[in-house]
Amino acid sequence: MKSKVKIIWKLIAVSLIAGLILSVTGIALGASRSLYWDRSGVHISGGLISTITERDLQPFNTIYVSAGFSDVEFVSSDKFGIDLYARDMEWFWSLENETLIVNHDRGTRLQILNFEFAPHERNRATIYIPENAELNIVNIETSSGNINLSSFNAKTTSINNSFGNIGLNNITSDTLQVELSSGNFTGSDLTSDNLIYSNRFGDGIFTSVQANRIKADCSSGDLRFTDCEFGNIVMTNSFGSINATGLISQRANIRVSSGGIFITGNMSGETVLHAGFGDIKLTTSGEKSDYSFDISAKFGNIRFDGERQRDQTSIISGATLENHIKITSSSGDVSVDFGG
Repeated sequence: MKSKVKIIWKLIAVSLIAGLILSVTGIALGASRSLYWDRSGVHISGGLISTITERDLQPFNTIYVSAGFSDVEFVSSDKFGIDLYARDMEWFWSLENETLIVNHDRGTRLQILNFEFAPHERNRATIYIPENAELNIVNIETSSGNINLSSFNAKTTSINNSFGNIGLNNITSDTLQVELSSGNFTGSDLTSDNLIYSNRFGDGIFTSVQANRIKADCSSGDLRFTDCEFGNIVMTNSFGSINATGLISQRANIRVSSGGIFITGNMSGETVLHAGFGDIKLTTSGEKSDYSFDISAKFGNIRFDGERQRDQTSIISGATLENHIKITSSSGDVSVDFGG
């Protein structure tokens, strides 16, 4: 009896090994490559590939893209068009009333395991538009992928990315809203009346950005600004620093919970800086006589206009002027310089 059981187990083992060898061979030859989940359960992929190419579309001024697990990019061209590619999901698109809609099958397969041995193209949605095209609405959403957009003007631009990076270049938009859950942001040569930025886990890098109003909220990551000009700044960072070089501001309220604030530029109007745990260093191009100030460091040293204020935890000027600097640090050093 025991010998028969052993024979049965040997047959099972041989069958499993043979099946595994056949499966790996099939995968290597381009057959099923992944284990995925959809509404009906867990399956082995049949290698679905969805491709759509339209390089000569009628002009559109509104763009809605819901890209799932895909990259999204805008490419300058002499004509309007799309180029869509995906594995294990299906693209759908429509163009009516100058509105382009691109989305994926709502029953998109969620990949669990990938058995692909050879590299393959990433899922992508490429939108072709003439350079500096005048658009009405641009709305881009993706769950996991990179978004790179450039060279257009729009009234409203909204970009949402759950897991991936966002890069924007040479864009003018009355309202520009960017939201990331986990990824880095880079923006250069951007112009907006109202710029809204939110990032939970990742850095934000802004270069040559102009906005009448900017509201930026970062949970964990650094914010860096180079040669940016803002009218009104409202900015918070929970776990990370805020660095700005060549900043021009008419009004600023910048707060960090755990991290430093380091700013050089031309600060006018009211400038409010607060750090819970971290240093604050401000160098403004204005003269000291142009400002009133209220500066305090609860646990830290103050260096004011090139001189360390020994045994002094606060500095308060007389009457409040139009250009007013208010700095508070709960635990960290404070440095303020003028004429820089």
